[in-house]
Amino acid sequence: MEKKLKIARLLIVLFAVIAVVELVLLINDKINKEKPVFVTTDVESRAWTLVPDFESDMIQANYWSYVNKAYVLIGSYPDYEYYKIAVGAPRNDYDVENFYIDDYDYLMYYHDDEAKKVSHVAVDVSSYQPEVDWEAVKEAGVDMAIIRAGYRGYGTGAIVTDDMFENHIEGALEAGLDIGVYFFTQALNYDEGVEEAKYTLSLIKDYKINGPVVIDTEEMNADGVRTEGLSIDARTDSIVGFCETVKAAGYEPMIYSNRNWFVQQLDMSRICNYKLWLAHYANQPDFPYLYTIWQYKSDGRLYGKKIDFDLNVVMY
Repeated sequence: MEKKLKIARLLIVLFAVIAVVELVLLINDKINKEKPVFVTTDVESRAWTLVPDFESDMIQANYWSYVNKAYVLIGSYPDYEYYKIAVGAPRNDYDVENFYIDDYDYLMYYHDDEAKKVSHVAVDVSSYQPEVDWEAVKEAGVDMAIIRAGYRGYGTGAIVTDDMFENHIEGALEAGLDIGVYFFTQALNYDEGVEEAKYTLSLIKDYKINGPVVIDTEEMNADGVRTEGLSIDARTDSIVGFCETVKAAGYEPMIYSNRNWFVQQLDMSRICNYKLWLAHYANQPDFPYLYTIWQYKSDGRLYGKKIDFDLNVVMY
């Protein structure tokens, strides 16, 4: 009797194994029939063309999700250039849904998840805005003015004070605005970056500066530009020279540029721990690094005047 029970148990186990094997074969056959076809069209751009179905769409979404977390993409699909995000760099964790334009005007704000406003509005100005009613700017809802202190000539290399620096800073201070300043760089190396910082510090030493002291680095499209062909290492050296000099003087250094210039022309691994000011004219910034200021508009209008202001949302 016991022998018959053992045989029965063995048969039950055998039938169960056969059933599982058949089920696996059926599932595998179904998967193979529905499996998407993958075609690599461009190894350099890592672009895929997939047969449109659920599995391929999911794989494609997962792929691009990974890419955007690891790289900054420059260009257009499928001819992207890939720039690796600096390891350990502070990441932008803003919820883009929390940026909003207040009362249908030009001013951008950011609120936290409890709908509390946690940002400020800034304008940046130079001699290109020769006539500014700073009281009206303040009344329009602006909190900070970031004023160009000076610039280095792109041809001669001479350092020059902005023609409107004194008028702008005194007018903005009198109106009760917070004040930051910036310097447009054409430095070639670390020492010239230090020189630009010292010049800026000499201009602001008698004023109350409670905002950032910024180095503005961007492309110059003109003949005879002294920084043409400058290496990434040399340009980054000049930025570090400026920022370290400003920091040593007790001010908050900051770097201004646009998305592509940051990732293509600077070594982000060396500068990502300084505060960044991003120029990006879009509804949603596409930039992985943590930025403190977002310049979202270059032609904002305030208090009914036909003056183009650069408008910024300040995240502190």
